[in-house]
Amino acid sequence: MRISWARLLKRVFDIDIEYCPHCGMDMKIIAAILEKAAITKILYHRGLSARAPPRAPAQIHDLFEPI
Repeated sequence: MRISWARLLKRVFDIDIEYCPHCGMDMKIIAAILEKAAITKILYHRGLSARAPPRAPAQIHDLFEPI
C-alpha cells in the first residue's frame, strides 16, 4: 500500500498540509519547487539561510544515573 507524501508528513512530523490551519478548508498543492538554485534564491529573498542548521553534538548518558 502506497501512502502519499502528505500523509507521511502528517504521520512523522504532525504537519497536515491538506487543510488550512486558519480556516480549516481543504488546500491543494499548486506547485513544487525542486531546483536548488530557485529554492536558494527564494530563501535568501525571504531573509532565510539556505544552509541546514548545524547538528547538535551527540550526548553521552550514564546508563546508571537518573536523567
